[in-house]
Amino acid sequence: MSIAIRPYAPADRQAVIGLVHQLNLFEDGISADRARDLKAAEACLESDLRRVGRDGGALMVALDGAEPVGMMCFVLEPPQPYLRADLGRVGWVTELVVDERYRGQGIGTALLEEAQRLARGHGVRRLMIGAIVGNTIARKAYERFGFRPAVMELAKDLE
Repeated sequence: MSIAIRPYAPADRQAVIGLVHQLNLFEDGISADRARDLKAAEACLESDLRRVGRDGGALMVALDGAEPVGMMCFVLEPPQPYLRADLGRVGWVTELVVDERYRGQGIGTALLEEAQRLARGHGVRRLMIGAIVGNTIARKAYERFGFRPAVMELAKDLE
């Protein structure tokens, strides 16, 4: 298997929606709060593309031959006043998913390496990524890549 990574193209749309749908279903199995329909996955893709267009970044696709088997969305966040000035802009990996048939083969790592390359190309000195609580597989993979816990978000559902 030879994996190539390239920017998202409109022809990738249905495959990427399928990948985001897989991610939503997987995360819903952990958190029980993810939308499980294809429309939600389509909305996630549209949101990622709008954010990349507005803030900068890239949506990248990992290919096995011509088949998209993974995707990663990297976006630039404007400088935040609460961060030291030397950190400047922060890059975020907002989505990262590998087709369940291809997991454990280094594709996620290759997509993270691409996010790191993109971040450096934009002069970014901090790269962020999130994982839902309970997704220990993702968290361990991100920590192996060099990420460390930095922010904890808390949620409260209101009745």
